Amino acid sequence: MLKTVAASSLRPGMFLHSLDRRWIDHPFWKNSFLLTAGDIEKIVSSGITSIVIDTDRGLGCAEDSLDPVESNGETEDDQLPVTTRPQTSRKPIGKEIEHAKRLFESASNEMKLVFQQARMGKVVAGSTMMPLVETIAASVMRNPHALISVARLKHHDGYTYMHSVAVCALMTALARELGFDEPGVLEAGVAGLLHDLGKALMPLAVLNKPGKLSTEEFEVAKKHAYDGWKMLQSADVTAGVLEVALHHHEKINGLGYPDGLADKAIPLLARMGAVCDVYDAVTSDRPYKSSWHPTQALRSMASWDGQFDKTILAAFISTVGIYPVGAVVRLESGFLAVVLDQGSGSILTPIVKMFFSCKSNQPVLPQVVDLRKIKGADRIVAIEDPRLWNLPPVDELWLNQAAPFI
Repeated sequence: MLKTVAASSLRPGMFLHSLDRRWIDHPFWKNSFLLTAGDIEKIVSSGITSIVIDTDRGLGCAEDSLDPVESNGETEDDQLPVTTRPQTSRKPIGKEIEHAKRLFESASNEMKLVFQQARMGKVVAGSTMMPLVETIAASVMRNPHALISVARLKHHDGYTYMHSVAVCALMTALARELGFDEPGVLEAGVAGLLHDLGKALMPLAVLNKPGKLSTEEFEVAKKHAYDGWKMLQSADVTAGVLEVALHHHEKINGLGYPDGLADKAIPLLARMGAVCDVYDAVTSDRPYKSSWHPTQALRSMASWDGQFDKTILAAFISTVGIYPVGAVVRLESGFLAVVLDQGSGSILTPIVKMFFSCKSNQPVLPQVVDLRKIKGADRIVAIEDPRLWNLPPVDELWLNQAAPFI
C-alpha cells in the first residue's frame, strides 16, 4: 500500500516509493529503495517535506503521520532517526561465549574468501552477506559483550578479515544501542563487514608492513576507502553501506579522508563506523604495537577532540561498558579482578572474577562477584594494566567463566 509520510516521521526500514521532486533535485541516484538512517538524514537536510512509502515492501508508520505536513526543514543537531530499542532478555555471557568463539572463527574464514574474490575482481553480492550478518546480530542480541570481546583476540595472520567481523559486531551492537530497528541494525552490520573491502586491492607490502608506514605508503593505504566504495558500486548494497566504505576515516573536524567532510556532512553510519573501526584497531595486537587496554582505548578516544561524533561515542561507550569484558580492575578490598560481564545493574557495578591479591602479591583461588548484588561491600577503585603487574595472560580468566560465585 502506498502512503504519503512526513519527512519528520521517517525511520530506517521504510521503502521509498517516490519523492516530491524531480530526480535531479534530490540527493539520490534512484527513486525507490529501502531507507537507511543516512538516507533519512539526507532527505531532511534537503528540505524535502514528505515522501511516498510502500508499506508492502517496508515498514509502515503511525496513523497520525500519513498525511503531508508543513516543515521548515530544521532538525536537532544530534537527533538520530531511530526507533525504540526492543527490550529483550539477555543471555549470560558464559552461555554465549563458546558459541561466539566458533562464530568468530567461521565468520573470519568466510571474510577471507570474500577478500580473495575481491582481489580477483569478483565482488560478493551484498545479499549473500546477509545470513552471516544475521548470525552475528543474533549473537549480539543474546549478549553484546561475548562476540565483541572474543573479537579482540586476533592473531596477525588474517587480521584484516578478523577486523571486518569485529567491526560488524560492534556496528550491530551500537545500532541497537542507538535504537535502530531490525533492518537498520542489519544494514549497519553489512557496512561493518565490508567497510575495509578496498584493502583487497592494497599492495601486500603496505597492508602487512610490520611497522609505521612512510608518507608515500600512507598515501597508498588511504586509497582503500575509495577502492572499496568503487568495488561495492557493482554489488547490491545500500547507500549506507557505500557511505561507510568511503567515509569511515572522515573526522568531525574535517581533517579526515578521502573528502575532508566535517560534522553532520559525514553520514550517520559512517560516523558510527569511524568509532567502531578505531576502537577495534587500537584494542588489537599488531606486529608493530601492543594493543591498548579497552578502558584506555575509550579514555583516549574520548580525549581526541574533533575526531568523533560525541553523541555516537557516548552511545558506543554505553555499548561496550566503562569497564569492558576482559578489563583488569583493582577492587577496594585489595584484589585484582577481571570483568566478566556488565550485569543487569549500573555500568559501574559489573560482574568480575577476583584472581590476585595486591597485598600478598600472589594469585588467589578465582571467585566471581556481582558488584551490584553485594551493595557497596566492595567496589572498583582503579583500572589496571596487567603488564605492569607482571601477570600471565588473563584472557583465559574471562574466556573460561567457571568459578565459585559469591
